This record gives sequence, structure tokens and C-alpha cells, in this order.
Amino acid sequence: MSKYIILYRHGMAVDKATAASDDLRSLSIRGRRLLNKSIAGFKIMLGKHKYVKIYSSPKLRAAQTAEMLSSELNLSPPQYYDFLATGGNIRLLREILEEIEPGSVAVIVGHQPFLSVWSQELSGFYLPFKKGTAACYKFPNEITEKKAELRWYLQTRDFIKIKGKEHIKR
Repeated sequence: MSKYIILYRHGMAVDKATAASDDLRSLSIRGRRLLNKSIAGFKIMLGKHKYVKIYSSPKLRAAQTAEMLSSELNLSPPQYYDFLATGGNIRLLREILEEIEPGSVAVIVGHQPFLSVWSQELSGFYLPFKKGTAACYKFPNEITEKKAELRWYLQTRDFIKIKGKEHIKR
């Protein structure tokens, strides 16, 4: 049975000039609203996996995104890792994958440009991650140096459009 990782960029944040530091930038009102509207579509794309765990950067906007996802999807609280804020080595992401059970999904909430770099290292595809964008990768049960299969790549507006559509092909 396969394992999955979803790279998810945080929602829209307040302007840099309004926050004391980049680490303390919160989601904007619009960012919260769009994220809230997109979660139903994201849930459809998650499918019926028996175990979903959220991992997040500790930066406020990512933490708020991860907390909204975990709350709306009725999941356990996110786990926070500093390397998700600073762009750590791909080996650290692979360690998360090794920890999860087959059939499980690890949702990684983070930042640019790290998500694009990790996407390329995982699958060979350098994808632009706009705010609220997510990409799902499928790994065989045994995590090797083999490239992951890119299953889907969607932006906030795409998640909002699929809201309520139960027949999405995965």
C-alpha cells in the first residue's frame, strides 16, 4: 500500500509592513475566508484515507493554516517542525514519510520557495506554489530514492470549484 505526501502553501497573509516580524505574520481576513471556502474541496481530494497527519512550519500564517485544516477536517492537532519554515533537507521530509503507516497521508504546510524545491526533489516537477496551493505525491510503501508520482496539483480557486463534487477521479 502506498504512502502520500501533500505539500500545502499557507493561506494569504497580512502585509509584511503590518507585522513585527515575518514569523508573526498572520492570515489576512481574506486569506481566512478563502481557506475556509477551499477546505471542502481539499477534503474531497483527500479521499477516504484512514490516517491523515498535518505537519507545519511554526510561522504564524502556516500554523494558522494547519490549525484550520486540522479543525475543519476533524484531525489531531498539527506537529510543528522548524525545518518546514527554513527549507531543510529533503531527507527530513522523507523521515516523516517513513514514520507514517501505509495508506496514510502527511500534509506538509509550509512556504515558498521551499515547497517548489521539495516538489522537484520528490517528483522531478518544479511547481509554483501560490498561496493556498497544494500538490499530492504518491510513494510506494518502501520509501526509496525513486521519484514520487504527482497525483494532483490544485490552487485555492480549484478547491473552491470542486466543493461538493463527490465524483472526482483520483
